[in-house]
Amino acid sequence: MYDTDFFIKTAPLKKQIILKSFKNGDKDMIYNELEKNRNSEAFLFNIETTSVCNMHCIMCQRTTDMKRKPGHMRGKTFNSLVEQLEPQKEDILGKWKVYVDKNLRESHAISENNFYFDILCETVTLHGFGEPLLDPYLPKRVEMLTKKSIPTYFSCNPCNINLGYIEKLLQSGIGYIKFAIDSLDDLESKEIRGAKTDFTDSYRNVLEVLKLKEKYKVSTIIIMAMLDFYDDSSIANKFLQLWKDKDVYAYIKSMDNKWLMKRKDNANEAQGRNISHYKKQYCEFAWTSMTILEDGSVVPCTQDINGLWTFGNINRQSLNDIWNSNKYKQFRHLQLSNDFPEDFMCHSKCDLNIISDFYRK
Repeated sequence: MYDTDFFIKTAPLKKQIILKSFKNGDKDMIYNELEKNRNSEAFLFNIETTSVCNMHCIMCQRTTDMKRKPGHMRGKTFNSLVEQLEPQKEDILGKWKVYVDKNLRESHAISENNFYFDILCETVTLHGFGEPLLDPYLPKRVEMLTKKSIPTYFSCNPCNINLGYIEKLLQSGIGYIKFAIDSLDDLESKEIRGAKTDFTDSYRNVLEVLKLKEKYKVSTIIIMAMLDFYDDSSIANKFLQLWKDKDVYAYIKSMDNKWLMKRKDNANEAQGRNISHYKKQYCEFAWTSMTILEDGSVVPCTQDINGLWTFGNINRQSLNDIWNSNKYKQFRHLQLSNDFPEDFMCHSKCDLNIISDFYRK
């Protein structure tokens, strides 16, 4: 879930920034304009209900960089979050749809961008640096959000499918489940995500989930995504053809964390195309939404694996108090500054641009 109104209100300024109409000396003016349009009510992009994972994915920071002790989010912490959340208002979503259709949508085909525009705008994402299917409390958590009319979504690895567990999730009202399959070859699948996974079992598992969905006549959308690791488009086409006649939402996802892949001496550098809507823009997470780690810590986005930029903790403060805190405002200032620390996460450990990257020299 994110603040769609912020995107609409700041679109004229955004266009000027991307066209490099400003220089470093304009940063205070830009900051004030962004702050003027920032909602004082916090939006949650995702909740890391568990940081436990049994995968060893080559493109994931967790495999090499995670220093936190894995665990499941406490019920008290999750309950506190749910109490503070409300669904997106229908009039706001209607306004957003009109704006997207007029200004952002490239086509009505299934795509990564349309998934972001149409689905993530209103859902709470229930994953972070863990495997959601290993969270024993997830069906109950989904049920709590369903009762508040808040759509839910998470991405997971189909090798971890337990049909009894999936049955509970479907009955709890889960809105969207994304299964990640990055290769159509068993051996290569293991090379990408670790020894536990392979394509054959994953494919078989997903087909069984589709049977369950049909059995219970639920509205849950099953999403199939393949990371764009390859320069060979025929692989992506084979993946999409595999799901052509199935009741799924299938698309090719941009390769994230290329900075991490490039850092690894023994890994092939990911060459996949970046088709994300953010490729030629700048990151707006600092103004549109926040991320909650498993222990209740609030961080700016899904890339902060160890809570490097922690603004508070939901066990001690409200979402709105954290969102409007001086520490959060300092972080927003750094998005506009050329004076950020050398190891500033947004500059050194993310593929997305920040606003200061667009200043005129």
